[in-house]
Amino acid sequence: MTLTARQSQILEEVHRTGSARVADLAVRFGVSAMTVRRDIAVLTEYRLVSRVYGGVTLPGTVPLARSATRAKRQQRNQRLSLGMVVPYLTLYYWYVKQGAQAVAEECGARLSVVVADHDDVRVQVERLLDGGVHGFLLTPPPSLLDSADASLWLRELPVPAVIVERRPTPMAGLDHLDRVASDHERGVLKALRHLAEIGHRRIGLLACSTPTTPWIVKGFDTAAALFGLPRDVPRVTDARYEVEEEIDAFLDSARSAGVSAAIAHPDGQASLLLQRALHRGLSVPDDLAIVTYDDDWGYLLAIPLTGVAPPRRAIGRIAATRLVGRLREDGEHVPQELLLLPRLNIRASTSGPQMSGP
Repeated sequence: MTLTARQSQILEEVHRTGSARVADLAVRFGVSAMTVRRDIAVLTEYRLVSRVYGGVTLPGTVPLARSATRAKRQQRNQRLSLGMVVPYLTLYYWYVKQGAQAVAEECGARLSVVVADHDDVRVQVERLLDGGVHGFLLTPPPSLLDSADASLWLRELPVPAVIVERRPTPMAGLDHLDRVASDHERGVLKALRHLAEIGHRRIGLLACSTPTTPWIVKGFDTAAALFGLPRDVPRVTDARYEVEEEIDAFLDSARSAGVSAAIAHPDGQASLLLQRALHRGLSVPDDLAIVTYDDDWGYLLAIPLTGVAPPRRAIGRIAATRLVGRLREDGEHVPQELLLLPRLNIRASTSGPQMSGP
């Protein structure tokens, strides 16, 4: 058993006072709180200390001779505590959470879910760490996954983590973390192939700016090259959510450009696009075929929308399974990136046979 000088000093401090706060240790050693937590994780693995909310204490008995292997075996047998951080309280992430919850229940783990935006995500992660979670399912803002500087604190996490529905750039330096995500580019490709096969050539795009939108655009570009689709069609990728004036402006430009089909993201945009098209007297799908991307509830509309449905429950289930396996595995960890293919549900808005919802 070999400890660094800082870890030894932390252990000495805990023996001297009986407990220590993470914030105080970070100030004393001039390092980040996350770095202190990594040190504490090592000491906890050897059963030298016990983590408590906001700090660390001596365990009831300190078995100095216990091996790390035996400690890991005990961790495998104890009830796991998993933290899940999602960016929005939406139906989309409710499905993801359902998948993760099913795995947690199967293995007797506890799943704690919090919603955190860009400014709050690190705070929520640290609170869950103070609460003793063993690992994370994380959906951080994309800006935290674009560079080494932005992702530094993620690299310092003292417990395993799986990145969910995000694909960090190589510059982020997060290759040691597993990630599970939908292959949105392929999902859009499926939709455009369907539209092209039923005769549509001029296909527009109406999307809000979301973390999914860049992959939707990539799918459009790939499909345009693959199927020889025209590129001089309206593509709106930064629309405000459910703003009628912007929907009407898109319809104006789409009709002027001879667009016969459109993909809209998310469901709220697609729903309002359908509503405004019908308000103008357009026939759906004869005058305008519509595909929604996300397919949370578009199938419930008066004209059920053909939809691209990312495998949300499967994303949560596979990510949680991967995290539990990571926490219980022995030997070398091999990080994985798993991309799951969305499903295309063909319904009345593109003249196809109707299908039920997700």
